[in-house]
Amino acid sequence: MTFVYLYHYNRCSKSRQALQFLSDQSVSFELIDYHASPPSVETICDLIARSNHEPIEFVRKSSDLEFKPSGTLTDIATFLYTNPQHLQRPIIDVGTHVIIARPLKLLAVIPRFSSMFTDQ
Repeated sequence: MTFVYLYHYNRCSKSRQALQFLSDQSVSFELIDYHASPPSVETICDLIARSNHEPIEFVRKSSDLEFKPSGTLTDIATFLYTNPQHLQRPIIDVGTHVIIARPLKLLAVIPRFSSMFTDQ
């Protein structure tokens, strides 16, 4: 079974919900604190490429954001590498799929998680 990576920021409630969900479901995963260790530009490009999200969806919107949403994939990835606080979270990487799990039920599109959301 493919390993799961959770790109996490502990001060984010949605990220903590994803952490709790994976723990409650006994999913083996690696926790990546992207504030302490930002993913490389190449890794961010790869995460975006393996997702069904538009590149700009990986950028958190905030009032202090000084980024133009018309940037290229590399521009966006470079911005997120140098400003990890603007990386959307939580991000779940299962190898073949990458999801911004906001809301958490978006994980249902990943086959290995779909049955975990049948009651919701």
